[in-house]
Amino acid sequence: MKNFFYILLVLTLTFTSCKKETLELANTEEVTLADEGLRIYGKYVLLSGEMLVTNLELNIKTSYNHFDVNKSISSLRYSGSQLEFETIEQNVTTWEFYEPNSVPGFGEFILNGDTINPMGFYVTTSNWTIVEHPTSTTASEMQLGGSSRPIEGYVEDVDQNIVVIYVQDAYESIDGYNCKYYSELRFQKIEQW
Repeated sequence: MKNFFYILLVLTLTFTSCKKETLELANTEEVTLADEGLRIYGKYVLLSGEMLVTNLELNIKTSYNHFDVNKSISSLRYSGSQLEFETIEQNVTTWEFYEPNSVPGFGEFILNGDTINPMGFYVTTSNWTIVEHPTSTTASEMQLGGSSRPIEGYVEDVDQNIVVIYVQDAYESIDGYNCKYYSELRFQKIEQW
């Protein structure tokens, strides 16, 4: 037993007395959509979207349009929306991205013009994530159920400010099969800052 405590003491002293170095970010450049030159920061309106589902057991891929002539409201979740963020409406839903003070860092994400209840927008040099607002401290203030939504995108048409954003990468049992799905949403930038 004395040997155990002696070994524990030596290991503790060894690891706590090492010189620690601060890691610096190698690159703090502004992040753009797929390096196409269109800044993510601004306000976007949803034009169209589709959900892409992969049945992991049968290896079958299926695409579902979120909207058609009879349907203008849809859900990012296959089994139906549980959170306001997951409900989308064609030509009505807006997403606003506000730049953080530094990269990596937290900016703000505004859903449908709701500036009273903003969410966070965490930006690194290689990733974007919609998160709970950094000042949210209680469950009633959380709009993503304590979760986050990583997003990525590309510019479809730089002249028309059309971007495609991938979101809601999730796993779910659908008709008894294990499936993975995500949504591909087309937005048009209507304001820039």
